[in-house]
Amino acid sequence: MSRRISQSITPTTEDVTVLRGTFAAKGANDPVITELRRVLKEAVPGWLTKLTEEQELTRPRLEEIKAAVATRRQIIEVLPEGKARSDALAALDNAEKTVGEMDSELSVGAFGG
Repeated sequence: MSRRISQSITPTTEDVTVLRGTFAAKGANDPVITELRRVLKEAVPGWLTKLTEEQELTRPRLEEIKAAVATRRQIIEVLPEGKARSDALAALDNAEKTVGEMDSELSVGAFGG
């Protein structure tokens, strides 16, 4: 027979309450989920949902989009690997590329033309 060494601790009622409460699924009413939704929503400039091809974008507006991309990327990057994460990051990469191109064109237009 081999020897077995075991160390364990029996949690108190308070310990169980703290540990369970920390990880309890609260669904849509979870304050963390509510805050996450708020941050995602507030990161997007209000005018962006109404953007059309007829409107012009200024450098400050492009900066607002860059900030929104950065905020969203921070949140999405912590998600586990998978299609939703990959698709969201690809969309952000595309938005970032588009804004970068527009910003470059603005710079050339301002100094070259």
